[in-house]
Formats: sequence, C-alpha cells, structure tokens
Amino acid sequence: MKIRYLILVFIIALLIFFGFKAKRFIDCDLDLEGGAPGGSKPAYCTAKEKEAKQQQDKKMVDQFKQNITFQCKKEARPELSVETQEFYNYAYYHDLHNMWNPQDGVWDKLVHYYRIAAANGDYKANVRLQYLLEEGKVNSPDAIQEAMDLNKALEKQLPATAYYKTYTAINDGHVETEQDGQFAFLRKAAELGSPEAQFELSKVIMQIQDEPTRTARLAFADELVKCSSENGYGEGSLFYGMELRDQKKMKEAQQAFYLGVKQGSSENAYKLDIGFKFKSPENQFGEVYNLGLDYDKERSRRFEVISDYLGKNDYLNPKVPDLDEIVPLPPAKLPAWDGKIAFQRWYEGPSPEKPSDELVEKLAKAKGLDPKTGLPLKK
Repeated sequence: MKIRYLILVFIIALLIFFGFKAKRFIDCDLDLEGGAPGGSKPAYCTAKEKEAKQQQDKKMVDQFKQNITFQCKKEARPELSVETQEFYNYAYYHDLHNMWNPQDGVWDKLVHYYRIAAANGDYKANVRLQYLLEEGKVNSPDAIQEAMDLNKALEKQLPATAYYKTYTAINDGHVETEQDGQFAFLRKAAELGSPEAQFELSKVIMQIQDEPTRTARLAFADELVKCSSENGYGEGSLFYGMELRDQKKMKEAQQAFYLGVKQGSSENAYKLDIGFKFKSPENQFGEVYNLGLDYDKERSRRFEVISDYLGKNDYLNPKVPDLDEIVPLPPAKLPAWDGKIAFQRWYEGPSPEKPSDELVEKLAKAKGLDPKTGLPLKK
C-alpha cells in the first residue's frame, strides 16, 4: 500500500512538473496568432529573456573593449585552375537552370563535378557544394559532416569565408560551441576580410545595449559597413550609401549605390533609377530620393531594367561587373547597349562544354575519389 502511495505521489509530481513546462512553452516560446491580447508575454517570460540579453550584452561589451579598433581588409582569392573551373562552370550552368523547375535527380548528376573540383582546390565548387548539402539538394552519406569537412578545407584558401560559414552553421544548430561563442568566429571572419561578416558584425555591435560604449560602437559599426561595401557586399553598399546620402555626401552616396549594383543588388539599382528621375518635371519621389543627380531619362531607364532583372532573378545570384560598359555615372557618355547584362547573356546562352570522361578520371584519381560520385573510394 505504501509503495502504491509513493508511486502515486511520484506520478502527480511528474504531472505538475511537465504541466509547468508545457505552460511555460505555451506562454513563452509558442507563437500563437490571436493568443494573448496584443501578443504580450507574461512578466516571468520577458524577465528571463531580458536577463539573458543583459548577460550576452555584458559578455560582448567585454570582448568589444578588448579590441575597439578595426582595419579594413579584403580576402585574397587564389587563382583557380583551368581544369577545375571547367568542372565548376559546366555544373553551375546546369545547377542554376534547374533552380526553379528542377528535373528529377539533376543535382545528383552534377554533384561529382563539384566534389572533384573542390577536392582539387576549387573554392568556388567548395562553397557551392556546401550550399547544396545544407539545402538537402544532393544525396550524401552524411551531409552535415561532408559540409564541415569542406569548410575545414576551405580554411586553407579562404579563411574569412570559412569562419563566416562556421558562424552561420552554429546559428543554424549544425555546429556546437560555448554559449555566444559564434561571435568569435564572426569577428575573426570580419577581420580577415569577409564582407558578409563585416556587415553582420556591424548589426551585432549596434544591438548591444550599453550606453557608455555607444559612441565607440557607432564609429566601429560605420567602419564595418563601409568596408563591407568596398569589399563587395550589396547590402553593405545599400546601407553605406543611405548613410552618406543622409550626411548630404551625394557624390560618395552615388558611388556606393553604383558599387552595390555591380555586386548584384536590385535595391541599389533602384536608388539610382529614382535618383536620375528626381529632377524630372513629374517628380513625385520626395527629397529622400535626391542624390544630387540631374534628370537623365536614359540612365534612369537602364538602371530600372537592371533593377528589374536582378530583383526577379535574385535566386540566381547575378552580378553586374560590366556596369561601366552599360551605364557609367556622369559625366561619362552612355555607350550603346543591347538591354542585357553579361550574366544574362551567359545564362541565356549555350551550356559550357561538358568535361571529358578522361579529365574526370584524371582529377578523381588524383584525390582518390570515385569518378561517378566524387566521394572517397572505399578501401
């Protein structure tokens, strides 16, 4: 009888415990639309969240104070071999052409090109293969481990890019680290020249709630955004350009937005499109769009065409390195233009030549890989 009583007490205690856990999950973690009035959480939820945020901010402030200087660097990219680029260009062309309406098993028919090229030191193939593994588009014995191994190899060529990918992998829960340890990878990636990391770090720095370091953090974040723009990140150029415009530095703002267009940002192209329309007789754009540019119908039209293409095809990640040959900023004269960017001509053109079976065998053998799958040969 006594044992039954103890079991009953134990069961009741468990029910209370899990009931409390369930209530906390519903109150604090579950986002139910139309739940609590105004979507507000109970005080005990927000108090714990606030305490966690304060602890994180304190840790990050301490790290920030240890090094409050930043020197802008650009990650150097090693030269790639003609042979591995033959693999990459062929696979990437067909990869992109199947992003919207993929054929059955298309990526598994291409993945061995990426694997063999990456194993032979092609960082473009490495980065793209990591993406396909992370998105579950290709079959792998262990996709997460394969991506981690690729990133480890990438550290030897593009350490900044590799550290930034480690940061995102930690945030996605694929890699474990100490609490808030991902920010050490982010800082290192920014210092070594990753433009994505530089921009991301600027946001992290400005989200810290610490008034005594606010001025120093603002200056630090500004340097990060500027560096991110100069190093080739379209979103960094967009924010940097808006900061310059707000400061009435119109020439510098024009250059920042222009650089952002080269980096493939439709938003930057739109800023210049409207900037050239600002002084038009039918101006309806407001002072916020003033970039100090004279009305230029044709330049505006060209930036509008580019903005539309980049926006509609952002999943292809197009860039516009040929922008100077399409729509240079004044006072340069406008060249003739057929209405397409170089990427568009490549994408709409014929497929690159398929690598020969002999070359596949050669590069696969050099790294001990199965030429059909690109995976290591079984011993």
